[in-house]
Amino acid sequence: MRSTALVAAALSTLPLLELIPGSHAAPTMLSDSDSNHLRGRPVSVSYSLVEQGTTTQDDNSMPSSSFGRVLQTVLTTSEEQQHIEDLDTHYPLFLANKDRTGRKLAGDAHDMVVEVTYEHIYAILVFLIAATALGIFTSKLGMPALVGEIITGFLLGPPLARYVPYPKALVLVGEIGLILLILEAGVELDVAQLRETGTKAFNIGFTGTILPLVVGMGLVMASDTNIGIKSALAVGASFSPTSLGVAASALKQGKMLDTPVGQLIVSACVVDDILGLILLSMFQVLVEVDPPIIAYFIPIISSLGFLLVLGGSAVTWLPKFIQNKILNKVPEQHRELTMFSIMTAMLLAYLPLLNYTKSSYLTGAFLAGATFSQIESAHHSFMKKTHQLMTWLLRVFFAASIGFQVPVKLFCNPFVIGWGFLLYSCVLAKFPLMLFVPKFEDVDEGSSYNPFLRDRLITGLAMTCRGEFSFIIAAFALGKGLISAQIYAAIVWAVFLSCTTSPFILLSLIKYFNKQQLEYLKATNPSKQITGSIGMTPLYLHIKCTAPASWGQQEVFRRILNGMNLEVIDRRTNRHGRTLSAEVQTDLYVKDDTMNIKFQKIAAQRRIKSALKAAMDFTMEELHTFSDAIEELQKLVHDDSDTFFMQFDNDDNRVVSLRELKMGLEDKLRLNLSHKQARKIMDLFDDSKDGSLQEDEMVSLAQFKHRLQILTTKNKKKSSMVGLAEFRERLQSFMDDTDTQESSVDVSTKSSEKPSLLTRLSTEELKHVSLRSLDKEAQTALEEVAKEQDEIINRGTVIEESLERALGEASKVVVDIWNPWPWTELFDKIASHYELETVEHFVAVFAGIDTDGGGTLCKDEMYEALLQAGIDISEEGVATLFNMIDEDGSGDIDEEEWKNTVDFYLELKEEAKEMARTEEDHTKAHERLRAQKIAQLGAHKSRRWNLEANRYREEHSEEQPPHELTCLLD
Repeated sequence: MRSTALVAAALSTLPLLELIPGSHAAPTMLSDSDSNHLRGRPVSVSYSLVEQGTTTQDDNSMPSSSFGRVLQTVLTTSEEQQHIEDLDTHYPLFLANKDRTGRKLAGDAHDMVVEVTYEHIYAILVFLIAATALGIFTSKLGMPALVGEIITGFLLGPPLARYVPYPKALVLVGEIGLILLILEAGVELDVAQLRETGTKAFNIGFTGTILPLVVGMGLVMASDTNIGIKSALAVGASFSPTSLGVAASALKQGKMLDTPVGQLIVSACVVDDILGLILLSMFQVLVEVDPPIIAYFIPIISSLGFLLVLGGSAVTWLPKFIQNKILNKVPEQHRELTMFSIMTAMLLAYLPLLNYTKSSYLTGAFLAGATFSQIESAHHSFMKKTHQLMTWLLRVFFAASIGFQVPVKLFCNPFVIGWGFLLYSCVLAKFPLMLFVPKFEDVDEGSSYNPFLRDRLITGLAMTCRGEFSFIIAAFALGKGLISAQIYAAIVWAVFLSCTTSPFILLSLIKYFNKQQLEYLKATNPSKQITGSIGMTPLYLHIKCTAPASWGQQEVFRRILNGMNLEVIDRRTNRHGRTLSAEVQTDLYVKDDTMNIKFQKIAAQRRIKSALKAAMDFTMEELHTFSDAIEELQKLVHDDSDTFFMQFDNDDNRVVSLRELKMGLEDKLRLNLSHKQARKIMDLFDDSKDGSLQEDEMVSLAQFKHRLQILTTKNKKKSSMVGLAEFRERLQSFMDDTDTQESSVDVSTKSSEKPSLLTRLSTEELKHVSLRSLDKEAQTALEEVAKEQDEIINRGTVIEESLERALGEASKVVVDIWNPWPWTELFDKIASHYELETVEHFVAVFAGIDTDGGGTLCKDEMYEALLQAGIDISEEGVATLFNMIDEDGSGDIDEEEWKNTVDFYLELKEEAKEMARTEEDHTKAHERLRAQKIAQLGAHKSRRWNLEANRYREEHSEEQPPHELTCLLD
């Protein structure tokens, strides 16, 4: 047997490098006599390299794997007998076969039984539990869970403790997990996202593959001029792929995943991974000895060809075919099973197809998954059904397939450590990719918060994250004999450094910029700068854009918004659907640098609210006048029919509109009704809530009077909640407590929603409101509010029209006012924590904090007390509330101010609930009306069917009409 002393010394610490995927390091096969002889004497283990396709002189020895050079164990007589016993314990599958070990079996029956022991089962359980626990621990430290899982692998596995039995079987299971990981990457492919990010993602992905490749090759070839180009290429390729899982996890934790830069990074990583699969395919040719030139291009042609043909089909016609021609024709209860069956069949077909055409079989897994990426139900079912399975398989993959191959003992070698840090420069080679990041929004010169710098640094750091693909390529190169064990150990060390440092630094950087953003908003918080009830503040807007995905869509936003002097504070992107033309919803939170509006503190809000409520509701005088008019009308008109209102139907369409109702009542009652009053009367009878009176909603004059009396009674007892709800819509800019910075990611509003600025209290709307009951000051306040709302509506209309022109006819843009400083946030958290519902409960909290009994509280006192109580609050939230209440700027609030504010807060909450109930009733009413129309349509269809069927029977003397007639009637 040939041996190499240098490699034997370097690899003596790698007893399990046979576990490299696809390679087999077989122990020397001993005859029975040799085995018995050695069991009585101390033995040692050394290693020698066997060239591909060669065998040892011993007839019982095992041929080397087709993967290239593998390690073969040679037993000598210089170490303890314990090693053979360890082999018997840890590698029973190697020693159980007579042809490989020379041992004789007890009998033929033994061949039919696979025996495992309790010790083996217990060891596997300990291994899996330890991998899970250590993964959770490292994730708590800001590192990926795979770091803890890999550490578990080399601590308990063959590199150190050799505690885990059946390591080869675990590696095999881990490799299956890798296939499912690539399959999942294909299923999660978002072609709309790639289209939206434009060419920037392709530039970052392509350049990010080339840079580490060039740097790695340069370092290796500069250090050793005798090293081959193939080995240098293998080293550089190990650092080319960025780990999408590691980068996306950090971005998600930092709430950056749905931002434009987060979407750009994800798209670049997808391109990066596809190129990594092509590199992996090329290595199958690199290991061949003097292959023809065309052989180098076969993997590239094969990979690119299948990516174009199968990948192009996967994102165009094939998903539609599967959805429309197969899944839609399967009963719903069997649809999911059918989908998984088709996916499995395609996976089993694509894996060998790609493998035997000199491409990577992992590319086949990716293409099989990509076929289902645009089928919404398939994507949802796959992610839901396979989540737990994927979690455990990937845990085994990182702990066994990668962890078992970490040459941890070689980490004591100065050569390995030195080269590991040197090769870390290949990781950092991707950092300059930040220069490709576009400027999503302009930055004011000298501003403390620079989102452009944030986006660039985050992109550069995210692309330095390394993970599973780096380990796979490095292990593959070692198994093929392209790199030495020491270089392999140095690569693993560098990649391991990246796994631990890059996501930690990335998350820290995201937190830093998030803090800077909050500080920037704090500095512009008008509640801190205004003394008294009213001041001025910049106009903040929430722009919701919905449009089909298109190339470079985010660049369009930047150009339009910068041209209109709108400073972007935050931006979130979501997609509805997974096709090429999927609908993209972008939420932009901006500051309008061209317009300032009045900032009202709580006292001013309450005054305007009361004035508007009084103007919008019926006054008691108006109600009495109206009731008297109905009495007189009933004396003059004798009408007991149930269709009293039908006489107002001027256009004879059997429906009375609001305008017809208003004009008819004014004519009959000799009264002038406001638009709001007519609408309130309409609401009394409009059971379907569609804004008009249908024939079945007509009532008699007596019934009309009865319902009016009910309305009068309600107004005597309490204020009309309808008026309050309308008020809250009209003055959302002053007391909207839902559009917080944290809630900016909530973009659930449907794209068909009307622009909410149009529902605001404009001057035109104010004309329909009676202001006679208000004093001069209240009338002036409402008129000023309406004029300001006119300016906001006009500004919003300009923004909407500009964006809709730029995004195309299919786009929809909605603009509304955004409040970055919700004063109700603190009350929400106190109410949730203590489960408070009444003013008295809140007053008790105030008294509990006011320990000295002085009757006043300062900001710091309340913040510290609530923080100690375990309430998750921010210092800014407490400051905002105090500043909104404290009009004199003293910094303190007393119990009466606290009580009045709480009363106002609870009033707003009750109105919000009432609005939600009204909306729910409105939805139910529409559903009832729809059901009635469907029932009427069904009855009509049934009558038509009977007539047609009877006529057919008479003409053809048959009992049943043919199927064609049934389809025609349908």
